[in-house]
Amino acid sequence: MKTNVCFFASPINEDASNFKGHTDLLSGYIRDVFAKNQLGFELIMIDLSEDLQATEQKIHNGLDKADLVIVDLSSHDPNIYYELGYAKALKKNVIQIQNKHLDSLAFDLGRATILYDTTTDEGLDQFKSDVLEAIKSPSTTDTPLSFYAEHDVEISGRIDDQGIVEP
Repeated sequence: MKTNVCFFASPINEDASNFKGHTDLLSGYIRDVFAKNQLGFELIMIDLSEDLQATEQKIHNGLDKADLVIVDLSSHDPNIYYELGYAKALKKNVIQIQNKHLDSLAFDLGRATILYDTTTDEGLDQFKSDVLEAIKSPSTTDTPLSFYAEHDVEISGRIDDQGIVEP
């Protein structure tokens, strides 16, 4: 049986250290969903190292080989938005999650997000159920990022209120 790769994008910078325990719990719950449902996924997570270039390369490599990407948007951390955009440009199956007790997301991110509450048994069961349902029914959507990545489109000129104008 082929082992699929799931990249779990979570905050990794120093300012997100208060999310570390939260991230560890979520990754455990996700692994539990994989194991109990015999989904055959290997979960990849990247930790921050002193060599930032190596960390960045690990993130790119992980996203490149991922069959599925789960993105925790709870921290509103810029690196998470970067990883989400990179995954969407690669047309990966993406599951967006966010703690429902934190600030809401922008409209273009929030509509495709699983809101979760892992502070109760019911909330934890719902989180696992929602993740399983999202894995079983993946959806990929073309985005402007995936279009430009696929077609290697180069835009030149300037942008004004009428759109792109040649110089």
